[in-house]
Amino acid sequence: MRPSALSGARWAQPAVRRSLTLGEITATYLPDGYVELHPARWFSLDETTDLYDDRPELVAASGYLVASIGVLLLEGPGWRILVDAGLGPTSVPADATHPALGVMRGGGLASFAQVIGEVDAVVLTHAHDDHVGWARRGWPGLPGVARAPHLVGRDEPAPRGWEHVDDGQQIVPGVTAIATPGHTAGHLSLVVAGEDRRLVVLGDTFHSSLQVEVPRLSSCFDVDPARSRDSRARMLRELDTPGTVAVATHFADVPFGRVRAGRWEPVA
Repeated sequence: MRPSALSGARWAQPAVRRSLTLGEITATYLPDGYVELHPARWFSLDETTDLYDDRPELVAASGYLVASIGVLLLEGPGWRILVDAGLGPTSVPADATHPALGVMRGGGLASFAQVIGEVDAVVLTHAHDDHVGWARRGWPGLPGVARAPHLVGRDEPAPRGWEHVDDGQQIVPGVTAIATPGHTAGHLSLVVAGEDRRLVVLGDTFHSSLQVEVPRLSSCFDVDPARSRDSRARMLRELDTPGTVAVATHFADVPFGRVRAGRWEPVA
């Protein structure tokens, strides 16, 4: 499916709440907000280079890519896990952010307090502001999350009290951590094994569906672009496994998908 075949403007608008069922496991994407990415600067391209002539559906009217910000609620038999912590109740104007960014807006997670309720653990894919915002503020209005253990990758800097997990470690039955360094030193992804399908949680190994097609493209914020490319290659191999779908936090309003013919195909 080409992006233009998808109804509506989902490829260039912030995400809404979406869910996917994997047998007894439900994955729910809960949006907190969005951040605008300058296409050339984000991918460290020459300003005259335009890879988007044949992909206008990925670019908003503002000229930016729209990167959603949100969390993933995973619910299985006897357990509930929250992945990431959004940006938090804050907004940052374009002139106060990095040159590769436009507006950053958060705070939407507050409306999902009853949906989230209490969780057994919070897994942070990495410690960037748009993934730990609510956690660093103490989860105001979300006490059932604030009390849960917070887990990060082995090599990721973390506040006191957060726990580190290793590559291949099982978080709860059916949910396994995968070390995917490059964007940060301790970046984590997850594999969730359902009854009929697997779900791969990509974190920030990918920021745009364009990277599925051109995986050599790295974010200007990647601390180690070579390792980032290696981690993308590892995730693409995971997605080659039959029955595998993925969730990509920043993919506008198409967070759940699979790779078909080298492109991102939404599934929810």
